[in-house]
Amino acid sequence: MSNMFSNIIKQYRKPQGISPKFLVFLAGLVLIYIANHNKVESLMRSEATLKKEISDLTYERIRSSARLMEMSKQSEVLKKAHQEGLGLEELTEPPRILE
Repeated sequence: MSNMFSNIIKQYRKPQGISPKFLVFLAGLVLIYIANHNKVESLMRSEATLKKEISDLTYERIRSSARLMEMSKQSEVLKKAHQEGLGLEELTEPPRILE
């Protein structure tokens, strides 16, 4: 009986190495982790680039809108018409509805 217990104890105390399958699994996890990290860094760089581009385009839209509003003022249109020599004049009487 004591021989049976000593065999069981020896069996559990016997050092066992790491399985090659487990090492391959760990190596696969490491490769997946590295690939994921690189992909996230790439996405973060492209996100920063796109945010900067959006910001630049927003400022350009605001500037263009302000320029358009300035150019479409009646006084500016009249100045431009006189500069181009179109012969247009400002109305002195209000427009009327044709019936």
